[in-house]
Parts: sequence; structure tokens; C-alpha cells
Amino acid sequence: HERHLDNIHAMQLAIAGVDVEVISPHRSSSGAFSSCAVVETPWSTALDKLVDDDIDVWIHERVKSCPSSSYDVVFISTDGEAVDGNIVLGQNRAAWMRYDGKSNPAFDASARALFAPLTLQAPHMPPFLSTSDGVLLVSFSLVNAAPVKGYALSWDFERDVEEHFLGALPGALRRVLDTQIEGQVLRHAQSRIRPRWSEAHNAFVVDAAQTPFFIDSDWPIDTSVAYTPVNGKPLHFAVYVPPQHECPLYILDEHEQISNTNGFIVEGWGGIVIFNPPGCSAHNESERKLNREEISKFVTAFVQQLREHLGLTAMNLQKIKATILPPKESGFAAWEVDALVHARLVSDSHSAISTLSSLDKVISDMPDMAIPQEIADLISDSTQSFERAIALAQEMRYDEAAASALHAHAVAEAAFFHPFSLDGLQSYPIEYKVAALIPILLPMLIPLLLAFMREANHFALRTSCVGKLSCVGQNKVV
Repeated sequence: HERHLDNIHAMQLAIAGVDVEVISPHRSSSGAFSSCAVVETPWSTALDKLVDDDIDVWIHERVKSCPSSSYDVVFISTDGEAVDGNIVLGQNRAAWMRYDGKSNPAFDASARALFAPLTLQAPHMPPFLSTSDGVLLVSFSLVNAAPVKGYALSWDFERDVEEHFLGALPGALRRVLDTQIEGQVLRHAQSRIRPRWSEAHNAFVVDAAQTPFFIDSDWPIDTSVAYTPVNGKPLHFAVYVPPQHECPLYILDEHEQISNTNGFIVEGWGGIVIFNPPGCSAHNESERKLNREEISKFVTAFVQQLREHLGLTAMNLQKIKATILPPKESGFAAWEVDALVHARLVSDSHSAISTLSSLDKVISDMPDMAIPQEIADLISDSTQSFERAIALAQEMRYDEAAASALHAHAVAEAAFFHPFSLDGLQSYPIEYKVAALIPILLPMLIPLLLAFMREANHFALRTSCVGKLSCVGQNKVV
């Protein structure tokens, strides 16, 4: 166990490390420097007049044949024009800085920060996010708190939300999670708290301190996948349409200002976004469908909340004075998904070893328990998969390593919760065990107790009558 934990720590150090190879796209492929990038013209000449979005596309087209473990940093000469030394992080695996040819403190500090390991800890991935086999269910709900005729909203989730806005999301995250998306409409599902009227905002408001109590546990949110506390639970994202008499409704932040997304995150559950119908007034239709402009606003908020649940907002980029180009299609840049792959690799490896260690402790505490061959095979499979993940990570084949670590975690969980492993019995309190045995033993104990009392009475009577002839008749009766 200690050896494997050392391997996991070494894996974290390897992921956080930076290997730098200096290449020059100015030279031909037969020159002193070589690169997997396509070299057709000097890069600085081509990139000098382009805006950042075009630079990102231009670099990606020329380095797309490079391996996924390769990152490109381009220094663009500006022919003496003044620059601020800012780094720009693109949507793929490239970053660039404009360089005026002169050494200045801002440029030097940015370059050092870029090439230094940012952190020895990969982004944190909470354990609730997916099942042990890597499935994440994202459930979207349109919650009508108090619908009435003319004041009720609906959506065609598959056509207007999933296909149009979220179609690229599962593909972007497929290296990390098997993401499944579904949607539903809830009616008559009000919040547990009552908002207050704010004269300053001319609206109803909910304070930041009240948001943990906003969701009602009675909301009938159903999912197509059956989850248990063992294998995780889904992420819920809800669009909350307030009752007409509480509209407009806004969420305040810690500074008593309306939040940018008019929503908030619920740890371990998902997130909420408030949607106020235009004018908070009824319409002619009995139920109106949300249009795509309205949908795009809360989908953007939900993607931001999902990024926070995945731990991307916690990445330590403060040391770099950088401009980050937002990924427009999927919400996740390629280098961010790489970071999630690294996080999943370390997380699943640690979980596999922790689960196997717990199983080893249970088996050690029950030395007389026979271990079924099926459980022994699962333990062996998990250990081999973990060691394979370590070897692949050392070769920088992180996607394959993450898949092996995921398999090791899933098999370890299967061994621990095997119905014939007696692990469940080991975890039950003594009161549960007694309660389970009483119905079996009690019917047997009563006849035994009555027989014991009869024999004890017989023995006492015979003892008191020893040597007394007057007890002979009583002995016969007994």
C-alpha cells in the first residue's frame, strides 16, 4: 500500500513537471531543429498581424499532427512595437506571447511563470461526480414553481437544448467521463424559502446565505439511471421559474449585488439558475416554449457551474498573467480536458488502492473467512490494472493510463461490495446483527428455557428429599 501511494505521488510529480524542447518554425524540416509542426512560412511573419482567435486557429492547423502530450508556446516578434508581456492561452494546446525583442521584467516574469510547474496537485475531482465506471449523468430540469394559464414555460429539450447547445459536451469530455444528458419539466415545485422585497433592486431577492436552503427535497426530479450511495449520484441543473407574485427574482452575492448568472452552485447536487419571464406577465398561450436566445443564457451558466464542479476554476493560474480564450463550442479547452485526464488518473488510482486496502483490512480481521475465487480474481485484476496505469503514465500515455486506473477502481469496488465477500456484514453495527438473529433464536430459546426450569425444579425437589421417606410419594408424582 505504501509503495503504491509513493507511485501515485510520483505520478503527480510527473504530470506537474514540464519538459521543454526548443524548436524553431523558421527553419526547414532538414535544418538543425526539428518539429512535428508544419513549417511553410516564418511563424512570426504570419502571426504578427492576426488577432488572438485567428492565431489560435492558425497554430492548431499546423500542429494538429503533434501528439496530445505536446504543448506549443510561440513567441511572436512585433518588430520593436511595445507589448505588455501578456500570455494568451488558446482553446487547444498552444499559448503565445508577443515579444518586442527587448528584455523587460514583465516579459521575463511571464515566461518564467509559464514554464514553471503550476502546482503539484491536479485539479480536484469530487468523488460524487460519476460512478466507479466513469458514467456521469447530467440532468436538466425546467422548474415551474407555480404555473398558471398563460404563465407556464416548457422546452423541447432534445431539439432546442441538447442538440443545439450541448451536443459537443459529451464529445469534449469523453476522455474523462461518459457523459449522459437528459431533461425534464417540473410543475408546482416551489422553493423552500420565501424571498424578500428589495427596494434597492426593485425586485424580490434571495441572499447568498439562504441559497443552501433553496431546493426542496420533495421536488419530483427523476432520472433514467438508478444511482446508489455506493456508485455516485447525478448532477442536477435546474432552471427555476419563480411564481408570478415573486417575479422578478434575483440571487444576491456576498456583496449584496445581483450575481452575474443569477444562479448559484449547490455542492453535491448541481446548480440553480433563476429565469424571470419577460415582464413577469402572462401570455396568450397556455404554455410557452423557451426560445433559443433564452436557452443560451442559462446553458452558458450551467457550463460554468459544471466547470466548477469538475474543479477547473480551482486551477492555479494566478501566477500567470494570462488571457484565456473561452472555448466556444464545448465549453472546455483541450488543455483543460488534459488536466481533467490527469486528475482522473490520480483520483482513480488513489481510490483503487484505498478500496483494496480496506478490503485487505476486512479479510485480515476475519482470518477464518474463505475468500471466493471470484473475489481473488477481481483483486488480482485491479492490482494489475493499477500497475499498468503507473507504467503508462511514466510513458506519458495519459489517456491509456487513465482508462487503466478507471478499470482498477471499478474492479476494486466490485470486489469490495461483492455479495459473498461478507464486507457488508463486517460494516453492520452489533445491534443490527442481534436484531437479525433474534427471530431465529427466540423460538428455540423458549422451549429450552422451560425445559431447564422444569429440570431445575426436579433437581431441587430430589435434593431436599434425600433420606426422607415422606418424599417418596412426591418423587413419584414428580
